[in-house]
Amino acid sequence: MHRDLKSISAQIVRWIMLLYAGFNIAILIYVFYNSLRPRTDFLTNTFGLSTNLSIGNFIEIIVKDGFFRYCLNSFLILAGSLILSIFLSSTVAYGLGHYKFKFKRFWKTYFLIGLMFPIQLSIVPVFLITKQLNLINTFTSVILIFGSSISMSVFLLTNFFANLPKEIYEAAVLDGAGEFRTFVQIMFPMASPVVFSMSILTAVNIWNQFFVPLIFLQSDAKKTIPLLVMKYTKKLLMTIDSAFAVSILATVPILILFTIFSSQILEGIAEGGVKG
Repeated sequence: MHRDLKSISAQIVRWIMLLYAGFNIAILIYVFYNSLRPRTDFLTNTFGLSTNLSIGNFIEIIVKDGFFRYCLNSFLILAGSLILSIFLSSTVAYGLGHYKFKFKRFWKTYFLIGLMFPIQLSIVPVFLITKQLNLINTFTSVILIFGSSISMSVFLLTNFFANLPKEIYEAAVLDGAGEFRTFVQIMFPMASPVVFSMSILTAVNIWNQFFVPLIFLQSDAKKTIPLLVMKYTKKLLMTIDSAFAVSILATVPILILFTIFSSQILEGIAEGGVKG
């Protein structure tokens, strides 16, 4: 009886997830279809079929607005933020998960609490500090903010490092490996599935970030893709066709990345979460 209920529950959850996925795919198809339609056609015949389809909106955004420049800016910020985030979160998590020291519980709680507080709550002091360091309107300021948002990554990696067999560390010590070498050559590579999934999830969040680039990147030459999307959504009725097109262009890169590595993401989350 218990197994039957469990099987039924699993089927219900599966169908709910399938319906949710189908709904999102339908939304993407609808947005893509309308990105090919002229604005007047969409406004006068919103849910109807159109024969006047073209890629003119995409060409305008790519050529006229310099979409690839925005894309490059987003990729540079994404790469720098991921490198910093991986370095900080892996070293902090290794210390919390592997070593015993005073106030260890406090620091673990500190990073858990960090999950509840978005950057918006501390934007004023962060902006003032950044201004004193002359980092306003630089990629460095955004990279430092994104790269230091490591609460979730620390949570996942701490569980993983805490549950690694102590025999692995002891064997490395017997072979003459120091602390740094043990971490870099043995412990960190073992955590690669968790690091990989953490990186993809972090990348999706950074790619879609709007608030921080809006505050810290003030020149058009350094703005990111979400800020380009905002350009066409401020007066939506006047630019709704271009808004559809730029939304598709902004979604495609990270959607492809997420789709390709979805299995690795689930594997990493399972290793980082279930073992703890």
